[in-house]
Amino acid sequence: MSVTLGELVKEGAQRLAAGQVPDPYRTAVHLVRETLEVDAAKLIAHPEHQVDEDVVALVRQAFARRAGGEPLQYITGRQSFYGRTFQVTSDVLIPRPETELLVEAVLDYTRGQVRTDWRVLDVGTGSGCLAVTLAAELPGAQVWAVDISPAALAVATANAQCQGVAERVAFVESDWLSALPTDTPPFDIIVSNPPYIAEHEFTGLQREVRDHEPYVALIAGPSGTEAYERLLSELPPWLAPGGILACEVGFGQATQVGALAEIHGWQVQRVMNDLQGIPRALLFTPLPMWWTINERVNYPPGSSSDTY
Repeated sequence: MSVTLGELVKEGAQRLAAGQVPDPYRTAVHLVRETLEVDAAKLIAHPEHQVDEDVVALVRQAFARRAGGEPLQYITGRQSFYGRTFQVTSDVLIPRPETELLVEAVLDYTRGQVRTDWRVLDVGTGSGCLAVTLAAELPGAQVWAVDISPAALAVATANAQCQGVAERVAFVESDWLSALPTDTPPFDIIVSNPPYIAEHEFTGLQREVRDHEPYVALIAGPSGTEAYERLLSELPPWLAPGGILACEVGFGQATQVGALAEIHGWQVQRVMNDLQGIPRALLFTPLPMWWTINERVNYPPGSSSDTY
């Protein structure tokens, strides 16, 4: 039995509403458009258009996946970030608008400076949205991006190729910084959107996040700040004099992470709020004392010291 575009949208909206999906009609329209690769004008102007049965089955599969709680971005395989379209799979976190604040922080830091040959490190790159965007926005930059997940790195590599910056982004499979060569020169800019959810908060997450996004990229540990502890303690030898660290933080974590930074020899230079007024991005620089000690002792990248 044939189905029209209009009937398919109506069917999808009903299925999604039954699955308690927010804004079911708009979501149904989006899934029909994405699956059939039909533009909005045709969908609106020609709801009577007949849809082939084999394609109807694909659309219904998409409805079922979304009704079951799977994020829309994993179904379509795409997500917009800083004006670009990124491939996403269930191996990576879905890029979110608040993470764009890290891009803004970095670009603000570089504006007005004569140099263009920035060295950038993205720790926990996931989809590569930060590394790839910064490579695109800073044409003279050389970017390194590390992640513990080979599957995530495959997604990030594909995104770098799609955005035309693959030759300037080096992807490294690494548990934090452990696999970076010790003779790697320090970086001018380090960014990270690390795991920042506490273990006890996991069951309370939205089903789209809890049941579908990668656990290792979400959960930091018992307190939710373990990733910051490691970053703040391990990164100083990898940062060039005058360099910056920009991190995303979770809801209500800005003050706590700022205090941890001071303990580890950093100072907060800037706090950026998201559209809801929640502090989401922190910009750090090492305390001057750390640079003095580091230059005197000449720690190689990758080494550690308790003296700063």
